[in-house]
Amino acid sequence: MININIEGQLYKVNEKDNLLKICLSLGFNIPYFCWHPILGSIGSCRQCAITQYDSSTKKNGHIIMSCISTPIKKSYISINNKNSINFRKKILELLMLNHPHDCPICDEGGNCHLQDMTVMTGHNIRRYSFTKRKYKNQYLGPFISHTMNRCITCYRCVRFYKNYSDGKDFNVFGSKDNIYFGRYLDGILENPFSGNLIEICPTGVFTDKTYNINYSRKWDLQYAPSICQHCSLGCNIFVGERYGKLSSIQNRFHEEINHYFLCDKGYFGYGYTYLKDNPIKIIYYKNNKKLILNDNKIIKKITNLILKSKKFIGIGSSRASIESNFLLKELVGKENFFLGILENEKKQINYIIKVLLQNTNIYFPTLSEIENYDAILILGEDLSNTNPRVALAVRQAIKNNINHKNIPYWNADAILNFKNKFINPLFITSNDKTLLDDISLWNYYAPTIKQAQFGFILADYIENNNIILNDKKLKNQIFKIKKILLNAKKPLIISGTGSGSLELISASYSIVKALNKKRKNVGLFYVLHEVNSMGIGLIKGKSLNDLFIENKSNNNLDIDTIIVMENDLYFYEEKNKLNSFLKKIPNIIVLDHILTKTMKKANIILPVSNFMESSGTVINNECRAQRFFQVYKPSFYDKNNDRKASWKWIYKIYAKLNNLNKNITLDEVIKKCEKYIPILDGISLAAPASTYKVYNRKFARSSIRYSGRTSILSNNNIHEPQQPQDKDTIFNFSMEGNYNSNINCTHIPFLWSPGWNSSQSLHKFQKEIGISYKYGPSGFKISKKKDNIINIKNNYINKFIISNKLVITIHHTLFNSNSLIQKSFLIKKYFCNHYVFFNKKDAIRLGILTNNLVKLYCLNNIFILKAYISEFLHPGLISIPLGIKEISLSFLGKTIEKIKVLK
Repeated sequence: MININIEGQLYKVNEKDNLLKICLSLGFNIPYFCWHPILGSIGSCRQCAITQYDSSTKKNGHIIMSCISTPIKKSYISINNKNSINFRKKILELLMLNHPHDCPICDEGGNCHLQDMTVMTGHNIRRYSFTKRKYKNQYLGPFISHTMNRCITCYRCVRFYKNYSDGKDFNVFGSKDNIYFGRYLDGILENPFSGNLIEICPTGVFTDKTYNINYSRKWDLQYAPSICQHCSLGCNIFVGERYGKLSSIQNRFHEEINHYFLCDKGYFGYGYTYLKDNPIKIIYYKNNKKLILNDNKIIKKITNLILKSKKFIGIGSSRASIESNFLLKELVGKENFFLGILENEKKQINYIIKVLLQNTNIYFPTLSEIENYDAILILGEDLSNTNPRVALAVRQAIKNNINHKNIPYWNADAILNFKNKFINPLFITSNDKTLLDDISLWNYYAPTIKQAQFGFILADYIENNNIILNDKKLKNQIFKIKKILLNAKKPLIISGTGSGSLELISASYSIVKALNKKRKNVGLFYVLHEVNSMGIGLIKGKSLNDLFIENKSNNNLDIDTIIVMENDLYFYEEKNKLNSFLKKIPNIIVLDHILTKTMKKANIILPVSNFMESSGTVINNECRAQRFFQVYKPSFYDKNNDRKASWKWIYKIYAKLNNLNKNITLDEVIKKCEKYIPILDGISLAAPASTYKVYNRKFARSSIRYSGRTSILSNNNIHEPQQPQDKDTIFNFSMEGNYNSNINCTHIPFLWSPGWNSSQSLHKFQKEIGISYKYGPSGFKISKKKDNIINIKNNYINKFIISNKLVITIHHTLFNSNSLIQKSFLIKKYFCNHYVFFNKKDAIRLGILTNNLVKLYCLNNIFILKAYISEFLHPGLISIPLGIKEISLSFLGKTIEKIKVLK
């Protein structure tokens, strides 16, 4: 730390930081474009000019670019002297020469860093009277609009897409002042992190197409902090709405999880929230007649059915909140509660929970900490499709093999040159190629059982120096991997439930234990399937397989009423089996916010609110409890909308059965969770209680600039309706309430600060740029440790036997491995081609060519898919995108009975 003088005030600063970061962190306003806290500095925009003097006497002053300058001991910095102000103003005028000045029609208007910086520099008169440069815009797919005329050549887009996330289909083209950022040819951007271009770009070159039909300016949106619903990582997001429609998804900085970036699942996977056939009314089918009932009548009807039932069961969901699953378990009882997942996944989750919560010696890093490891082994997990944000962190870890002693960490160009020369080792085992193969040192393509055997052999060799293996090539590779892992300062092992193999998860734990005994600073990171997979594992319950086993043994005589909550059973289980089961149950009650195949079997439908219409808690892959918050109340815009949070519906039924008060708050439900499930003790700390206020006021969901509130429902009534009261959270459904960067709150609903309207205002809320919010990271990490023995599922003996019958393994895709995302209109339209993957030898034997339509027969089911020939898939395997329409997850490991090529 050194002392420098900034505008007459002495500050102690970190000499390793650049002056731009230092000044912004201290609260000074300096305009900038090309600098980014993660991407670093390249000094291309020349906008962050300041004057540096040798001492406080203000002698020998010269203009410098603060983003590429380090502080000098006892120097004097002037930000607002005439020379600096004039220099910045002229530079911005030059940057704006060819800009179309189309703010009124630009989607970025009001949320634009260029607008903010233009105002900040004082540039307000256009003196350029010549013809402006014009570009042809490109088609970049269904998600992102491209308007190249707005570009100011800050290079942020290409630095993120090409250099940071390793995208291959986007670059910078041209020469001199004729610079173009885009693809070589029009087409859908292939990188799974392309959505970050929208927030990375400081202008309106890249904007979000997906919410154009529900578009509103930033100041006219109502916001809430939320959690991404599409994988187990729990990335933090801001959700904005207008007229009850989703209008904006933005990254919400979390120091220990997603930092500044999301994947495309997080940005573009929410089209299912506004489908026309989503249920909004309570429906009761009687004698094939559809009846619309109110709350009281349907609750009375359901309680009467339950009281008359011989056996009443509830099926929960890993995409429903902790509160909803807990109350359903309380309603039906421990013996009648089913988690809504298959036995195989349940065993994997339980094993991961044991490893996480019963091991005091092994370190489990956060998502952001992955970037600090110098050797990584991924066992059986296709991260780029199942949990993409982990894959992005892995890419940074592999490129971080640099000694920063002589190079400032923010010097982007210098560091990039080194990153291209030296990389850390990455090893991957998988069924087929993955999107991380381009940076891996070695890949092992094999059936999951062989991958598990590899893991156990490696662990045994690390711990005991024993190796029993006939394959010389693989044996030599194990020798090399052992040496690299033992020589690494921080090795990391990654696995998860994506492979569907408990043995593979156990093998990863075995390797970590072996490295731990060698006193290595080893990390273990597990990923799961859904946003609350960890949560339902902690709540505990039976699997769907148990349901069918019990039902079969009881000969279908007992179960006569079933509640299915936020779960499409057909995503998990084979349709013939489910049809037969559901056909014999007289009372099927389904709670969901989207029309599913399961809902079509129901005779009672309770419409529930989705994640942006309700509040609740989910627990991510590292056992961190996090709260998502309701953005708006559905009945405010439409009084005929009966949607409620699942936990509210369940509690109404529970209260009626037990003669309790019908109303309950979210805080009260959470306290009950903590009381009856001890492992969940502390999840109330994931967010402040609803009674938390500052200056006796709650927090505003909308900006103080919010306009037109009085006219939102003027088509129904010219009088402004009273805003709904939120008894479950710390927020108001309005712009009235606290909103300030200095107010003690870890859950900020949106980003805005005077003079900083865009998401670049984030630094105003951080105690140090890139570190955390002023009041710490949100969420509560469950960390109750017990030193219990964990059985290692060693499977040396089992062998994979090749035969003429092909065994099904899972092929993951970015959007179609999730039951909700694949229902979105844009996903159905642009990502509808599904392939079945064959090994080359098997394809030749069967007479199959790439793009042939093939008909597959399995368990009385027929699937018709396009064929793709893989160079890497092991003979005897057939890789299918399980989870898509008609192909449930239960087909994993099953055998294809017959294959027919369609001419």
